[in-house]
Amino acid sequence: MENILKAELLKNSEAILKKAHDLSPSYQSAMRNAQLHFDSLGIPSKKNEDWKYTSIAKNLAPRFYDQQESIIHDLPKNIIDQRGMIIFNNGIFNKFLSVLPAGVELDALCIEANFYDTFDSLNFGVALSPLSLKVLKNTVLDFPISIIHLVDDVGVNKIISPRLTITTHENSKVSFLEFFTSTSKNKLQYTTNAVTKFNLLPNSQIEHVKIQSEASEAVHIGLTEARVDRDAIFKSMTLDYGNLTARHNINILLNQAGAQTSVHGLYALKNSEHTDVFSTITHVAPHTTSEQLFKGILAGSSHGIFTGKIIINKDAQQSASSQLNKNLILSKMAHIDTRPQLLVHADDVKCSHGATVGQLSKDEEFYLESRGIPKEHARRMLCMGFGMDVILKIENLAIRKFAETMLIETFKSGALLN
Repeated sequence: MENILKAELLKNSEAILKKAHDLSPSYQSAMRNAQLHFDSLGIPSKKNEDWKYTSIAKNLAPRFYDQQESIIHDLPKNIIDQRGMIIFNNGIFNKFLSVLPAGVELDALCIEANFYDTFDSLNFGVALSPLSLKVLKNTVLDFPISIIHLVDDVGVNKIISPRLTITTHENSKVSFLEFFTSTSKNKLQYTTNAVTKFNLLPNSQIEHVKIQSEASEAVHIGLTEARVDRDAIFKSMTLDYGNLTARHNINILLNQAGAQTSVHGLYALKNSEHTDVFSTITHVAPHTTSEQLFKGILAGSSHGIFTGKIIINKDAQQSASSQLNKNLILSKMAHIDTRPQLLVHADDVKCSHGATVGQLSKDEEFYLESRGIPKEHARRMLCMGFGMDVILKIENLAIRKFAETMLIETFKSGALLN
């Protein structure tokens, strides 16, 4: 199946280059090289160790969305603050609705030759509307920038390919909410293959909160990558509220001394939903710090996977890292595969990792019920408390409130508790 689909995607990707009129010849040449890279790697199967729990080919769309002009929709309701908003319609940057605040400007497109994996190269090879931004030196925003990815019925049965690169210059500080959604939660089938990359120059700070809430039959493949320089801080949060199949790749490189990152997340799954989180944090330089907390809430026959790799290079002495994955199983059919990993090549470091899998405490349920709280409400309160431990790590209050409201709505529906 993987080879047949790869051949179909390669044929369709070649047609994309004929529509890349707005991109420079050198960039088009790099797109062609990226397609060749995808050809050499192919679509991963369960024989690939990094994909052993997720069969991705069976649900991938066979064609790409290739309209160069974005469809004009009304302003999405998920915008937190209209002073800063970046809108993608079906993976195409909507310059008419987007608003870049002072201190954030368009940047030159980066021609890339090295890719994280096969889907990163496929995205580069077919993304007709790549967007590159820079946050100018000393820019500090007290409001978040919303990045909204909206898919409508024109994107049905197609691969949506947004690509965004953001570089923050010295002494800047910005928060981003990246939200993936659709115009219909129940009717649309499509594949999102999204790439969002950050370059943090010395002493800059980014908080990036990614929320996946796409159509229930959609497939989501997303890469969040950050290269963190001296004394810079990258805070990452990934919140997945379930769909047919989701794969979240997170790749953080702590390149220079003093670089810091926190990589947290929560997946709340129901029915037969499937989410695979694959996180890699590499300490390249000494005196770097990372921490990670990922939690899962699983109901129905859902399947969650967490792979967390912490790599401490030989030269990354006196670095510190901690990692924890905790999972709450709400039904007998739900299951989790968790693989916390430490690869330490330095001898002067502080590292810890662990994983837990459990159920709701009967004693805590009984305690709440004995005080007149109905059983379903008691279970909802306990699950909310479990999830809010992650949500409260969001620094920006406006984004935190947005994420908290979404979690509350998820439990109000009752699907996670059935």
